[in-house]
Order: sequence, then structure tokens, then C-alpha cells
Amino acid sequence: MGYPGYQQQNWQGGGYQPQPGYQGPVPNRSGPGLAVTSGIVGLGAAGVLLTQTIMLLSDIPDGADLPTGWTVMNIAHFVVVGVTLLGAVLVFARQVAGAFLLVFGGLLTAAAILLDPMLADSVWMSMLGALPDFEPSGDYGNYFTAMFEFGNEQAVLRFIALVLGVLLLIMSALPPSLNWLRGSSRDNYNPYNQGW
Repeated sequence: MGYPGYQQQNWQGGGYQPQPGYQGPVPNRSGPGLAVTSGIVGLGAAGVLLTQTIMLLSDIPDGADLPTGWTVMNIAHFVVVGVTLLGAVLVFARQVAGAFLLVFGGLLTAAAILLDPMLADSVWMSMLGALPDFEPSGDYGNYFTAMFEFGNEQAVLRFIALVLGVLLLIMSALPPSLNWLRGSSRDNYNPYNQGW
């Protein structure tokens, strides 16, 4: 059935003919979603680790001398926060170096949380709730038991920082975020806007 005066086209082999010089569809570039999300996760990881460190320092009485290991741990936390914040800012500025700093920041965040018992003796005591529910089993055993008991804010913040660090490490290393960051804003080529 057809309309009078209308010639039906053969859709199997005919139809629309592309303009001369047309090279095909524009290559699919990654969107900003994963890169921006990794930047937000980086900000979250830095914020949680900074909050945990400041809360830990505020719990120490004035005039008390910190052991060297505790001082090194706190300085390491501030350095990790700085690296992660710088990576997030660079990702939001669409710089490829930001993704690498976020990968490094995620690795450092997870490593800082996992290696704290090695740096600071008895750091696990800062995570005890009112009634600890475990028997002492060495610094590492006590540290992870106290962390997963979620007895106070220190334990919860350390756990959240660990999870965000691992997520940040994975998300910022994925190819779509790097592809979007590599596609600079100076690349304005669009075949549909030729002659504009």
C-alpha cells in the first residue's frame, strides 16, 4: 500500500546517502561521570582521614608528649590528605595528573590505615568503645578487631577512610576516567560543525 505520487525507497540497499567526505560516526569518548565521581570520592577520603586525624589529636591532653611513631603517623595522614586533595582539584580542572595523584592518594589512604599499628604503638586503644568485646592479641589483631567493632568515632572513621581509599584506587585507575581527562577542552573538532 502506498500513497499516490510517493515512491517508496528500497531500505535494504538504498536510503540515505552520506555526504561526500563524511568519515563515519564520531568516535565515542568517555563522559565525565567516572572521573568526576572519583574526584568526589577523593574529596570524601581526604575529608574523612583529616577528620579522623584532627579528632585523634583533639583527644590527646594538652602538654602531653606524643611518641615519635604517633607524630609520624599524624604527619603521614596530613601528607596523604594533601596528595588526595590536590588530585581531586586537578581532576576537576581536567588534568591527567589528577587521576594519577588520586590513584596514589587512594593507595596511600589504604596503606596509612593498614600500617598505622606499625607506626604508632597501641593506636588501637583510641578505637575502643565503652566496653571492649575482645581479648588482646597483639597490635595488629587488636587494631583490626577494634576497627571492626565500630566502638567509637575513630573506628568508624578509619573504616570509612579504608573503604574510600580502596574505591578511589579502583575508580581513578579505570580507563574511562583517564580517557575523559585526556580529551582536552582544546579539542573542538566536530565533523558536524565544519565550516562554522
